[in-house]
Amino acid sequence: MNTGLIPVRYAKALLDFAHETKSVDKVYGEAKLITLMFMKMGELRLVLENPVIDQAEKRQLILNAAGGKTSKTFENFTDLLLKNNREAHIQNIMLKFVDLYRVQKNIRYGKLTTATAVDESTEERLMALITDKVGGTLELEKVIEPAILGGFILEVDDVRWDASISGQLTRIKNEFIERNRRIV
Repeated sequence: MNTGLIPVRYAKALLDFAHETKSVDKVYGEAKLITLMFMKMGELRLVLENPVIDQAEKRQLILNAAGGKTSKTFENFTDLLLKNNREAHIQNIMLKFVDLYRVQKNIRYGKLTTATAVDESTEERLMALITDKVGGTLELEKVIEPAILGGFILEVDDVRWDASISGQLTRIKNEFIERNRRIV
């Protein structure tokens, strides 16, 4: 994802600063939370871009979006963004920070979609299997989507395994359509 130079530079600076203050894991959690808040509340970006709202309110809004009780490192970084009028870039900065952290710690991000909830033993076996194949550790987001009817869809980085019943039915349907085209 190309977000420009500003988010990349600020994300690298935050990562270095977090390492210096030995709070990189805490800042990583805050960065994930704030990116989640941006996804859930699209108005957050509009508020931060609004020039009428003063810096103190924007600061409090950013800190609340990051979990309320944030690390001193994150607070100092937020103050730097506000001082330099870069608060509109915070979403992209945090996304880039998360990417840099995952690369540095060799963490893979995965998304497991199932029709029903998966028990812990199955999830642990699946995670062990995936980490053996891709290496590193795995951060797995679990999504329940009844529309897939059964089975699972697993996405890790840029790879997608579709072992869902709805996916199988779609593939069968497409095969029949293709065979019928050849007959006619």
